[in-house]
Amino acid sequence: MNAHTHLSGKEAFIERFCSMPEKLKAAFDVSPRLVTVPEGGTLCSQGDLANGVWIVEDGVFSIRHEHSITERRWSEIIGEAAFFRLDPRGRPPYRAADVVARSRSSAWVIDRSLIDELPEPLKLAWTEGVARALVAKLDEATAQRVGLAGDVGSMEGLVRRFVCEEGMSAAMAMLKTGSAEIRPHRTHAVVWFSDVAGFSAHAERMAPGTVGELLKSFMNVQVEEIHNSGGHIDKFMGDGLMAFWLCPDETRIASTVKASSQAAVRSGRRLRELIAASGHPLDIRIGMHLGEVSVGDFGGSDRIAFTLVGKTVNIASRYEQCRTPTGGPHGAVRISDALYALLGPSERDLFLATPVNLIDKHDRSYAAHLSTF
Repeated sequence: MNAHTHLSGKEAFIERFCSMPEKLKAAFDVSPRLVTVPEGGTLCSQGDLANGVWIVEDGVFSIRHEHSITERRWSEIIGEAAFFRLDPRGRPPYRAADVVARSRSSAWVIDRSLIDELPEPLKLAWTEGVARALVAKLDEATAQRVGLAGDVGSMEGLVRRFVCEEGMSAAMAMLKTGSAEIRPHRTHAVVWFSDVAGFSAHAERMAPGTVGELLKSFMNVQVEEIHNSGGHIDKFMGDGLMAFWLCPDETRIASTVKASSQAAVRSGRRLRELIAASGHPLDIRIGMHLGEVSVGDFGGSDRIAFTLVGKTVNIASRYEQCRTPTGGPHGAVRISDALYALLGPSERDLFLATPVNLIDKHDRSYAAHLSTF
């Protein structure tokens, strides 16, 4: 019996769920059977014929189907669902899961033959009681699912702050399919690199809190424009960031080139206004290129790193880093000739028609179209 009541688990179950409780308790006391299962032992196994039910008296039983599903404790019924399960092949009721004792546990056996021999009124009272118990379990499971959905939603929201949407989708697909990896694939993408020029040196003379607030304001502008144009943030790198737009076909290449270039120009203008208002001697550089990339997990064996790799990524980085010729224009946004060639007339007006040669630290040149500001 439970330490907090004079009732056995079987009696408590009948009183909670069944009408005619005294008559049912008397009927089930005709041939009482209490089975004891050692820790790790099985009360029943998946596929066993369902010849009765159990009501827990002591200990804890774990319901398992590949992994633990739930647990049953004092006065809870086990195995009743089998009698309500329809089998398309017409087999008799069978167990759908293993029931394993978590510690030394015991349960009352309610044999099917005992139920079959009950007078009709008591049989009806018992069946109604079992149905009520099933409803109680469903209510409990629903509450758990609601709580789990809330937890999953909160977790996904948190993960999205660390992983781009493409990476999130790939990770969820990996979990859904049971795959152990996110397989890389090749596609086309517009790749963006940006940097707040002069920030690192200037930040050394600023209070840490001021540095953080200023940098956050610069990043928020870019994140807003990138997301509004359908892009994804790959990573933040100090005072710079990497972003991308995947465009696997010609139709999406055309729309992506337009949207991403407009986002870059809007970001550049807004950031230069923000920098001017701050009074700090800074500037913004945004470099962009279009081409083929490999996208997927390029991390180690124990950590996922969803990102883009390839020559296109390296070239986009060069467009941001390259210095402009002395005395020449200093466009905040630098795009490759491959990207410029696909712009429409209204987008081309945002850039200088004549390309300039940007020189990287290895003295390699890149033809770039600079923004008009």
